[in-house]
Amino acid sequence: MTISWRFETVQTTESTNSDLLNRWHQHALINPTSLRAMTQTAGRGRRGKNWVSHQDQSLTFSLAYPFPASSTMMQLQGLSLACGLTVLKSILQYLQLSESTAKKLALGLKWPNDLLLENRKLGGLLVEGGQKSPLEPIWMIIGVGINLSLPRLITDHLDTASLSEINIALVDLNQEVLWQFITVNIGYALEKFTHHGFSTFQEEWNHWDSWCGDLLTVHQDQQTVCIGKSIGVNPSGYLLLDTPLGLKEISSGELSLSHNTP
Repeated sequence: MTISWRFETVQTTESTNSDLLNRWHQHALINPTSLRAMTQTAGRGRRGKNWVSHQDQSLTFSLAYPFPASSTMMQLQGLSLACGLTVLKSILQYLQLSESTAKKLALGLKWPNDLLLENRKLGGLLVEGGQKSPLEPIWMIIGVGINLSLPRLITDHLDTASLSEINIALVDLNQEVLWQFITVNIGYALEKFTHHGFSTFQEEWNHWDSWCGDLLTVHQDQQTVCIGKSIGVNPSGYLLLDTPLGLKEISSGELSLSHNTP
């Protein structure tokens, strides 16, 4: 069954995620909705970080999607990874990039929700939401930000990257077309996720993991909690690290490349 999305565009807003969350709190979400902002002045990344976007430089939008009331938040673990993988595959398809070319360009994913190009941040996702009562659906808000032609700068300890750098076929980077194309593709992924969870995305996500095999440091609340070699993610979307104390499953935290010995 194909999702019938309600597409909405606003010229300026603080945060499309916040806008849709407010509708949810006000019981004003009825249909699956994709909300795009031409300019976002106070967009939010993970852990309260800012994601400010300017017209024509970035594509920023949020999706509101209802999962069945019988679902649990535990079952929705890995949702951001599945959506991130879908965004990456949509970019390849839209820009007419083959998998081999994308790999040569060092396009990939960083756990749990970033898109990277040569270890620079091309885009990111923020997933929020919940359930008001056991009889109501679980509404999840999926925020997506993609740099289209952003000047290079430092964000989250990574340089930024833009789609324009890998637009080899000189495809028209039409915001509206790209936004609706990615939305529809995420819709297919959401239906698949609803029925099968993250496990059906695991192998492909690991294939695109930019930092698989690298020594990583995990930070939580600005404290180092673990250092180990990444060996991908498990069927629930947890990061797997090989450490001197054995295999560790990481469910949350911020990653950086480590130059230390674990």
